[in-house]
Amino acid sequence: VLRAGVRLRSIEMGLLAEVGRVEARVIRRPLLAVLSTGNELVRASDVPQPGQIRNSNGPLLMAAAHAAGAESRDLGIAVDDAGALHGAITRGLEDDVLLISGGVSAGVLDLVPGVLAELGVEQVFHKVDLKPGKPVWFGVRHRDSHRTLVFGLPGNPVSSLVCFEMFVRPALGKLAGRDDARLHELDAPLSAPFSQRSDRPTYHPARLTAAAGSLTVEPLRWQGSGDLRTLVAANALVYFPPGARQFEQGEMVRVLRLPE
Repeated sequence: VLRAGVRLRSIEMGLLAEVGRVEARVIRRPLLAVLSTGNELVRASDVPQPGQIRNSNGPLLMAAAHAAGAESRDLGIAVDDAGALHGAITRGLEDDVLLISGGVSAGVLDLVPGVLAELGVEQVFHKVDLKPGKPVWFGVRHRDSHRTLVFGLPGNPVSSLVCFEMFVRPALGKLAGRDDARLHELDAPLSAPFSQRSDRPTYHPARLTAAAGSLTVEPLRWQGSGDLRTLVAANALVYFPPGARQFEQGEMVRVLRLPE
């Protein structure tokens, strides 16, 4: 009565009960750890001092992972020090997935890739042709019979969320055995003209609206990868190819829905 890969909602639970199936073979939720890195970070409950900012990526990624069906735990904040990172990352490698926020770009204090290599995590790729999210890092650590997927996400919050939606969420769906573990993309017309100028493919925060029986998409006034406030109003990301071009009202564009 149910095929493999179906998520067990209340309806499926009722159907299993109806046919007398009081036990069923399931795939457990993926276990995921979140580590935020950076000397400048303080907890959200703290008052930042000069040169400090509150850690927004930790709570953002914890909530996104929970909504994606993972069991998540917070490893807190690690300063930009190889010893501190080594200890925190070692704890995170106990889980199925480790998300590390920050420390994966090309700066002097971007120490995460080196520490991961020391701990036996094999790099699969580092940096992608994407805006926002270019510095993203991905690798795998195999230890005995345990495998951990490691994602190094950019420190800017919008970049971090875009990379979560494009790389982490589909991976969590695969780990959970879901048959719909893919990006939820569609085509929609622009509700207004938009001028695009970028050297990379861009996923721009946007608002997808249903009106008169059809969908339209409006790119929002976005100030870059640190502008989390604009993202609050977004329910989608609209894709624009690299280059400089004027997109006209009504022109069809590719849209990635964000989860409600």
